[in-house]
Amino acid sequence: MTSRAQTEKRRWRQLRATVVIAAALVLALVLLALRTRPPSALVMAVTVTVSTDEGDVAEVYRTRTSVLGAGGPGEDVTAWIDLGRWAGKLARLDIRGEVLQDDSSRLPAGHVAVRAEVVGPDGARPIQFVGWQNGGSEPFHLGTIGSPASVAPIGADSPFFCGAGGLLWYVLRIPDGAVLRLALDPVMAEELAENPRHFVPNVRTGWMTALRPPSSLVEPERPPDMFIYLIDALRPDHLGCYGYSRETSPSIDAFAAEAVVYEQAQTAYSSTRGSVATIFTGLYPCTHGAVHEKDGLAEWPVLLSEVLQESGYGTSLISATGMVGQRMGFNQGFDEFVVDHLASPERVNSYAAAVLNRQPADQPVFMYLHTIEPHAPYAPEPSSLRLFDRGIPGTCDGTREAIHAACEWGSLHPELSVDDIEHLVDLYDAEILDSDRGFGAFLELLKRTGRFEHALIVLVADHGEAFGEHDTLQHGNNLNRELLHVPLIIRLPQGRMAGTRVEQRVSLVELYPTILAQAGVAPKLDYGLPGRDLIRVTSERHRGPSRPIFAELSFLDNNVLDLVAVLDADGFKRVVDMSVVSGAKATERSVGLWDTVADPDEQEDLTQSLPVRAAYDEQLIAQYLATQRHWSGKERRAAPQVELTEELREHLRALGYLD
Repeated sequence: MTSRAQTEKRRWRQLRATVVIAAALVLALVLLALRTRPPSALVMAVTVTVSTDEGDVAEVYRTRTSVLGAGGPGEDVTAWIDLGRWAGKLARLDIRGEVLQDDSSRLPAGHVAVRAEVVGPDGARPIQFVGWQNGGSEPFHLGTIGSPASVAPIGADSPFFCGAGGLLWYVLRIPDGAVLRLALDPVMAEELAENPRHFVPNVRTGWMTALRPPSSLVEPERPPDMFIYLIDALRPDHLGCYGYSRETSPSIDAFAAEAVVYEQAQTAYSSTRGSVATIFTGLYPCTHGAVHEKDGLAEWPVLLSEVLQESGYGTSLISATGMVGQRMGFNQGFDEFVVDHLASPERVNSYAAAVLNRQPADQPVFMYLHTIEPHAPYAPEPSSLRLFDRGIPGTCDGTREAIHAACEWGSLHPELSVDDIEHLVDLYDAEILDSDRGFGAFLELLKRTGRFEHALIVLVADHGEAFGEHDTLQHGNNLNRELLHVPLIIRLPQGRMAGTRVEQRVSLVELYPTILAQAGVAPKLDYGLPGRDLIRVTSERHRGPSRPIFAELSFLDNNVLDLVAVLDADGFKRVVDMSVVSGAKATERSVGLWDTVADPDEQEDLTQSLPVRAAYDEQLIAQYLATQRHWSGKERRAAPQVELTEELREHLRALGYLD
């Protein structure tokens, strides 16, 4: 090959290499430009609707806005939406948003972060989107309710929220002259995925409070004696002082005439363990955690007995059921602790007499008594049954075996006729009379020992009893009125406020602060209390409206029974089923939404006809669960597990709790 040919070939190779390098460089520059150019094609699509239970659904805002970037400061879109049309109404706001690659794309590239506030004549109220999510980190209440939100990684004094699936919703009563102000900001999907932070609602002022200073009604010279007399499974609507036509309760009725009667008291748990633990701790069940047959009370809650013991009280517990026994942790703070399985009221009174006789006369006393009648099985005194037996030919005789054959504990749709149930009611009413005699004898004991006049005496039940109202029998299987509505009658020292009847809905979670306030004790706790001093509230000249109160039922085994309920300030009640095994325990009629003012027996489910109210109550439940988790902390939620002795197992079998 000649020198000239070699030179041309070399030049050709150099030119080709130069072209390849240039092409690669151009490609690299193009790719770099594509990666670094402002995402001007991003589109933020948002719609806002308002709906009410009157059938009013309106789209009040829609936008498809091109945005220059995502997540940067100063790039949010602001919208002002007039809500005056819905003034005074309970309304649901739905905000749906997503970030798209371009105006024609349907593939979401990110989330729309929302900061919302309702602006009215009284100022601006930020909206905190409320949701509860539990994928198994907590021992019960699994699943998702409400409008769970994540906090967007946007620097701001108040947070931006992103909703699951692009939806955020909130229910509120619209104030007069209200305007909804929205700030909308795009956030790319990877930004939220890299920094997921679920939003926990702030604890509202007054939602959970520390104990207030002692009530001015307390006599400073000597703390009053304190007695809690609990009658297991006692329904208030089977007592004369609550309007029952049959004479089941002469002693209780006479006591109520010189006491304060709370007409709408609610338990926080429809079975003994969780309910009594709430009385002792002042905490709701999902906080104290003592709900299952094997759950004991942990040491971290400060029990009512412990506070009073440290304040100089002589403390004693006398119980006819091992459900609140020593092995379950209920002995904390008690000087004397007596559990006699299935003891009669007379026997319980004999223990009380022995304790009081040993007590120094100048030492204040706190005594908790727990009697078992009229808990099933129903076996009243023959003389009592003769007063209530209507001769209805029911075949179920009230024994554990007969009830078990017709309706296994916690099972649904009992195979009992109307006659069977009516006969059980006769047996139950007769047992109430037996319990009433025992309570009357206890009051006579207090008078003989000089402990009556200056005492605070509380008559209460842990839960009610079902007779087929929602296709169940006994208790511990739903959160309906027949199980949650309990008698609460409080006699103050010297009979102050005698004859007062309180219509406000109250919870047994409020007994703890009530008793301590009357004792003149305000301990420092490192957690909040959801209850109030009922006597202070009752004595106010203008009583405020009822507050939302809550109840739960979670037996935990395979999560086949996991219910949460709220009774809201307007008297609507919502029960949601969070069981993993759907329908395994709760009957269809025991889950729903009811107007307890118009329908106190909770028979007409309004979930479909009042969807906004149903969503509002679900929002309240989500707020409640998130708040309780905030106050309790995960490390406190696990209740200690105890081994059941054979004696205790036999006791539970006799009561129908175990097979």
